[in-house]
Order: sequence, then structure tokens, then C-alpha cells
Amino acid sequence: MGFQVAQYYKLNSPLLSGNPLIECLPLRLSQEAFWDAVVDLVEVPEKLDSFDVETRELLASEIMKSVCPTSEYFDIYCDLLNTLKEGFISRNPLDSNTEKWKNNIATKTYQRTRTTAPNIKFTGISGMGKTTVVDSILALIPPVLIHPHDGPFGVETTHINYIKVNIPGEADSKSICLAIASKIDAVYGTDYETQYGALKRSVCIDKIITLCTTLLIGMIIFDEIHNICFSSPNERALIFTLFDRFSHEARIPTIKIGTFKANRLSNKVFTNARRLGMPVDWANFSAESEDWKMLVEYAWSYQLTNEYQELTQELAQRVYEYTCGVPHCLFFLIEQANKYCLRNGIDKFSKEVLATVFNLKFSIMKPAILALKHGKIDAFDDLMTTNSDLDVETTKLIKKLLKIADENKFTGQESKAIIEQIEPYMMEYSFTKKELATFKRLEKQVASVPSNLPKEDDGYEDLPI
Repeated sequence: MGFQVAQYYKLNSPLLSGNPLIECLPLRLSQEAFWDAVVDLVEVPEKLDSFDVETRELLASEIMKSVCPTSEYFDIYCDLLNTLKEGFISRNPLDSNTEKWKNNIATKTYQRTRTTAPNIKFTGISGMGKTTVVDSILALIPPVLIHPHDGPFGVETTHINYIKVNIPGEADSKSICLAIASKIDAVYGTDYETQYGALKRSVCIDKIITLCTTLLIGMIIFDEIHNICFSSPNERALIFTLFDRFSHEARIPTIKIGTFKANRLSNKVFTNARRLGMPVDWANFSAESEDWKMLVEYAWSYQLTNEYQELTQELAQRVYEYTCGVPHCLFFLIEQANKYCLRNGIDKFSKEVLATVFNLKFSIMKPAILALKHGKIDAFDDLMTTNSDLDVETTKLIKKLLKIADENKFTGQESKAIIEQIEPYMMEYSFTKKELATFKRLEKQVASVPSNLPKEDDGYEDLPI
């Protein structure tokens, strides 16, 4: 795998100069240069009328990939880059004290000091684009750099600037450690994930702290931290201890991203709040927000219909009513409005089109939008995340039903009852091979169940008219 070779910048700051891990990081961009670097907009193609309906429908989906930076983007960029650089200040690889500290961590003789790494907790409601913001910023920073043999280290050295991992549902501390190990393996060609997978949880945590300390990992980004809410109390405590050890022992900054539900993790215990980091909260936009107006103007401009409909005040109000200032909902509304018009031979957008699209395509998101209108942010996040991922308890229920069906070899009406419980979730549920075989067997059993309809004298079923 080819990685970028480090280039070093001469820095005037006494805090930053003389540290090759900082001197090789990109210089901070101006606000204008940053915008140009991250913006990724879609435009209506020229000669639109030359495209058939199918092509236009496919183009309609492109708006969902948009990156339209709002005013918060630049602040988040500055905070994230500062956090990465600040985390290296006390870990200069050319400083002999750094080697002593690394050795103390490895031999478990390290005595905690007041030195700690900075941390950020970035939370917001679902659909605001938190992950998009962070991913856009990270794209400006090389994740891995090769320091050449004639560079400050004197030997060719591969170094990881940051690692990004997703916190899985019902997260546990060991799975998080193994996810980090997997990212390290991908860079160095090692097999730490396999080695650590066989260890006890506490030993696994010790190993990952030592490994990340030794490698001077720049920063770790944890996405979907609200999933920690679903962990057992014991696991939550271990995960917070892991976060704490990254900050205080490994001195690695962490960025934690999640919905507002993640704030529940710190509301009751101040120590947890400190471990999560400096809070950055991102609520939905107000209708009068300049950022929201910019997003609406951009999204509205992406009309793939035969005629262009100007954005009136009434239409802008309708858009806000249906989306509540959430960018994901806005882009989805425009995508579906385009598809609805194209598929039904409607020449342009209208309030009737928006209303129809909202009723037809927002059926899953409607309860969430309604909850947000009434200020029930937690309910909004719960509904939005449940819509995108099958609820944990529902998944458990499906697995249990299939296991019972397999063990008892159900036939007839029992099979039908099991299928009726599972069918509403089939589009979202991922069957294992064994589960799929069980489900297909149940379907065959249902197909062979004799009808309860009365039969006429000629043997044909008497169908009700």
C-alpha cells in the first residue's frame, strides 16, 4: 500500500517547531481555501432535455452526496486540526523524555501526571451531517505518512496521524480495541487484531494502550458513540476507562461523534463528561438561519424537471415544514420531488408535489419530524436511527423466532405465524445462511397448508366475490 511521503514546514511557533510529527501536518487553510477544498456540489447538467427519464432519476440521487459547507465547518476544522497538533506537543519523538514515557507505559510503571490529551465530543441530531463534516475535514489531512530515511528520524518511519472507528451497537470495550487494532494492521501489515482477540478483555485493553502509545498514534475518532447507551453498565464503565487511558496514559486526543443521545452518557456523571471531551453541539437549523437559507437555495436549484420553478416564500415555508431544518431531510425531499415529477410526467415542482412526496416518501421519517417540531430531540434521534437500522431488540426477536422454528421443525399454521412476525422486517434484516434456509423451509410449509375455504361439488374452492 502506498502512503504519502512527509513534507516538513518551517513553523514559527515555539510550541510546534522542532517536532517532526507536527511539522509534517498541513498548514491551516484560510476560510476561503477551506471552502474550496471541501465543497462538493451537484449541478443540473447542460442540455438536460437530451437525457431520458431514467438517467434523470439516477442524477436526482446525486444530491444526497453533496457537501455544502455551512458556517460551522470552518470552526470544526480549526478545532480538529488544533487538537491533532496539540496532542503531539508532549509526544515529540526527538525528545528523550518521550522514549522514557513510552517505556513506562509498556512496563506499567507510568505514574499519571497532569498531562492529558485534548478531546472533543461532537454531537447533533441525526441527519445534520456530523460524519460528513468530519470526513470532509479528515480528507485534508493524510491519515498515514512515510517519514523518509533522510528525514528527522534518520530511518524510514511509517506514522499514523489518525484512526477512525465506528462504535458498534451494544458496544463493548474489547470490540473497540480490536477495531483499532484492525486499522493498525491495515497500515503495518501486522496481525494484532488476531493476537488480541484471544486475550482477556482487561489484557486486550492494556495491549491496545501500549501499542497506540508506542506508535504515537496521532488521534482517534470514534463515530456513533451514542451506541454506548445500549451497552451494559459494566461495559459502559470499561469504555469510559478506555477513553480515559487514551487521554491520560497514551496522551492521544480523541474526537467522539454521535447524536444528542450521547449526552445521556455524561448528564449523570461529571467524570464521564470530562472523558467525552469539549462539547460541540449541532442542532437543526432555524427557518431564518442564513446557513439554512443557503442550503435551501442550493438544493432547490437542483431541479431536473422540464421547467424550473422559482422558490417562493410559500414554497420555502413548505420545505421547512417538511424538513425541520435537517439537511438530510432537505436533500431527500428534493431528490424525491425530482423523481416524482419525472416519473409522473409533471413539468415542475409545486406545493402539491412537495405535499405528495412528503406523504408518500416520508412515511418512515414523519414521526421523527413531528417529534422534532415539538422539541422532542431524543425521540427524533431514536426514530431516525431506528429507521435506518433495525432495532436491536427486534433483531434479537427475529433471531430467537428463527432459532425456535429451526429447533422445533414447525409445519403448517405454526410456520405461518412465524413468517407473519418476520415479514415486516425482511427488507432490513440480514439473514445468516442458516436462518435463510430456515425461513425458506417455513415458506414451503406455509405453501403446503391446505386452504380453509369451502369447496364446491366440482372440487374448486368457493372464492368469495
